[in-house]
Amino acid sequence: MWYLNRGEGLDMNVQDAWAQGVTGKGIVVTILDDGLEKDHPDIVKNYDKDASYDVNNHDGDPQPRYDIIDSNRHGTRC
Repeated sequence: MWYLNRGEGLDMNVQDAWAQGVTGKGIVVTILDDGLEKDHPDIVKNYDKDASYDVNNHDGDPQPRYDIIDSNRHGTRC
């Protein structure tokens, strides 16, 4: 868990938060990116369609576009 607590003060300090009973339950996080595979095994259980928006296509479905110019190159699409 080096990336969560590196001991240099440049981390998210989550271990101390967990020790205080902070779990994050009920918190909604939005990530602004493109190419979010909402059915990806690491995402599907926590995906919230009501907190999602596709700024490229201006709709509520952030699924990547697999087109000839490969225009979505970020997020889980990579």
